[in-house]
Amino acid sequence: MKDRIREVREHFGLSMEKFGSRIGIGKASISLLESGKNNPSVQTITLICREFGVNEQWLRTGEGEMFEQTRASVLDRLSTEYDLSREQRSVIEAFLDLDPQERDVILKYVHNVFDRSAESAAQSTAIPDKEAQRIAESDEFKALREKNEPPESESCTTAG
Repeated sequence: MKDRIREVREHFGLSMEKFGSRIGIGKASISLLESGKNNPSVQTITLICREFGVNEQWLRTGEGEMFEQTRASVLDRLSTEYDLSREQRSVIEAFLDLDPQERDVILKYVHNVFDRSAESAAQSTAIPDKEAQRIAESDEFKALREKNEPPESESCTTAG
């Protein structure tokens, strides 16, 4: 198990100290686990699996996939690997919740915003402009857009 613990830590590019802090134990304890001098407690195994989306069977025995393959665990790993903010993760989740035509509309919009070359935009556009316009003007799309818009920031005043 010591090698698999090290593999998880290295997969996320974390030092022993940072890995340990994520699961509430010190650098020295991680070193002892990875060297095989100490065996992890049930609680430590549970924390590693929960924090990093690791498949417990894999961690204990080496059998199966390293990571759980649920949507939440995949998003957790992406968020950790790419240091995504809550808002960035929410954008990805909202995009995944769209149907394929709505995703195409978003991609077309992004290409227009960044003024990609005509060739690049043509490759990513799977639906005609009229259909994209129809979807963008639909009540469902407007409701989805409103649901995912961040709340307006409140103004702050300071005394003094």
